[in-house]
Amino acid sequence: MHYVEQSGYLFSRYSWCIALETEMSQAILRYRPKDAPPEWEAVADGVRMVVATVADHVPYRLTTVLGVMATLAVSAERAGLARDPAVWLEQGTITRSLLLNTDIAPNSTQTYASILARVRETLIWVERGEAPRPHLSGDRSRAEPYGTSDLTRLDVWSNNLPPTPTGQGNGKALLALGAGCGLPPKEMLTVRGTDIHVLPSDAVVVHVPETDRLIVCRSLWEKTLANLAQAAGDNYLYAPDRQVLYPKNAISNWVKRTKPGDPKVPALDTRRLRATWIVSLLRDRVPADLVARAAGMKTTAALAPYMAWVPAISHDAAVRMLRGWA
Repeated sequence: MHYVEQSGYLFSRYSWCIALETEMSQAILRYRPKDAPPEWEAVADGVRMVVATVADHVPYRLTTVLGVMATLAVSAERAGLARDPAVWLEQGTITRSLLLNTDIAPNSTQTYASILARVRETLIWVERGEAPRPHLSGDRSRAEPYGTSDLTRLDVWSNNLPPTPTGQGNGKALLALGAGCGLPPKEMLTVRGTDIHVLPSDAVVVHVPETDRLIVCRSLWEKTLANLAQAAGDNYLYAPDRQVLYPKNAISNWVKRTKPGDPKVPALDTRRLRATWIVSLLRDRVPADLVARAAGMKTTAALAPYMAWVPAISHDAAVRMLRGWA
């Protein structure tokens, strides 16, 4: 990759150019990590290309994005991966970098993950020729889905909680209603055992009070949900003995008191559970309008932030689908 800076423009070897303020353009071109490792020169141009592309569209300081991207690219270079920003920003590469890089402080891991997710998402939007998402402070509109290993760890952790409705029962209810059904916290609190129904096909559906949405539990969690419903009966699935429908901080307080002691087990986050459900449906190529309706979204546009974690469809599959074959 090669760059030429002229009057606030950065040109790459690709067919596009990026118009930037001269000061920003020069800052990107001059950037060099403190105590730059030997691998830096090999990845520097790729890092600059990525940051130049997203600089105007992510809610982070330029130097922060440069530093995070440099860390990721150097990590990928040391792992012998292709010298390609598309490879660097694959979820597997990001996860490996965050787990194995001892230079990243534990309390900074989530910040790095959030920045890289936003960078990846923005590149996808630009590649599609669509307008990037508007700036959002902290970008709280979207949470990162759990990976398979993290979700498995959470499931094992919930199995080891005290075998009581407010121990193991609460943990299983949050996982099944969140990762299995995509419910936000307020809806989780309303569901009773009698709102869960097992169809003749063995599919498990949820009737969320005061909604008309069709919620079908993901197969991985349907047995757990059916068992919880049978045990709860007329009571709530989550905290079944409570008398108030919406106790203040009912879920967050329980999560804080019951947080995993093992650092390998991620914190339980209802927003991430819902994101996991949405992304799993999109990865399975469930029609976007159906996903949006099941999620209670007004339009499919609300799904755009989650596409950062959905791999592109393969060439062969695309041919089959466009041709009209299954």
